[in-house]
Amino acid sequence: MLDTQKLLTFAAVVRLGSFAAAARELGYTQPGVSQQMKTLERELKTTLFSREGRGLKLSEQGEVLASRAESLITDLRATEERVAAVARLKEARVRVCAFPSANATLIPSAISRLRARHLGIEIELFEAEPPESLDGLESGEYDVVVAFRYDDQPAPDIGDSVVSIELIDEPMVLMLWDDHPLARRKQIELAELQDERWVAGCVRCRQEFVSACAVAGFEPRIDITTDDNLAVQSYVVAGLGLAMMPRMTQSFVKHPKLRTRPLLPERHRHVTATVLRSQRQKPAVLRVLESLRAAAESMALAAHT
Repeated sequence: MLDTQKLLTFAAVVRLGSFAAAARELGYTQPGVSQQMKTLERELKTTLFSREGRGLKLSEQGEVLASRAESLITDLRATEERVAAVARLKEARVRVCAFPSANATLIPSAISRLRARHLGIEIELFEAEPPESLDGLESGEYDVVVAFRYDDQPAPDIGDSVVSIELIDEPMVLMLWDDHPLARRKQIELAELQDERWVAGCVRCRQEFVSACAVAGFEPRIDITTDDNLAVQSYVVAGLGLAMMPRMTQSFVKHPKLRTRPLLPERHRHVTATVLRSQRQKPAVLRVLESLRAAAESMALAAHT
């Protein structure tokens, strides 16, 4: 069996190109790294390195190990994270990761409900957008991930090890300033806006927006892009462009001079809670999912009143 520490050292040597560089990164002495590699060669009964001038060259056997080392290390770390996740859940500690607008709206309401009913559950909050957040779920960094996708975007290929629960199906809305010529309209066709300037949001939101405009028959003129939802609104009310954003983004901050209108044809963002299938029935995870569903239902009801 490979020794994990020696495998980590071997991977560092391969990546950095020398025993000295690996020693600096790992906090070892150079002789210490050299000794680890000699021991690893002895255990594997083969030669992993050969000297080439002042540098190191991998042997054929070393190339084989190098091709697998990083994936082995990744698998080991993911396994450690999953074991740690089980221990956390037994202690009723749940790591929840959500995208920014959900962290500003849905998550506070859900945690408030959770604490009112289940005082023993502790929540650790993180912020990331899919697909990075879903990758973190697979690797064991998070226990519950609140993610999203748009109509034209396929559901992420997350395999059989996880399960997703629909929380919110929210429409996209048009943001415009209060004295824009179309501000008095009750709803607006996207195709009418081909001559407008635009402010676009995060990368996936921009992709959805450009796709919607393509369906409407035009390519939008995007003058400004920003991941900051408040900044989007500020640029809009300054008259620098319109924006197409998920309805959720106006519920936690709304500039007094901002107007929002339904867009036709309707397009939606689908918000989900995703968990590892093996963890879904854990009491702490179940309570978090229940609170997320209740908060989502409350948000949907408020949006229609």
